[in-house]
Amino acid sequence: MPNLMRHIGQPVEIRTRDGRVHRGIMDGVDPPRGVFIRDGFGRRRFFAFVFVFAFFSRGRRIF
Repeated sequence: MPNLMRHIGQPVEIRTRDGRVHRGIMDGVDPPRGVFIRDGFGRRRFFAFVFVFAFFSRGRRIF
């Protein structure tokens, strides 16, 4: 989790297990459950770790 907390406030890309890609600004981390990102429309979205395949920041995989 500390690796993810370093990227709060930075643009990230989240790929879910079903193949969808979500891009936005990392807004927060809830360690036991998942992460929050703010997308381009100003909505805050929650992604549970169970459904996330990978996190990317500036083209590098961080999780």
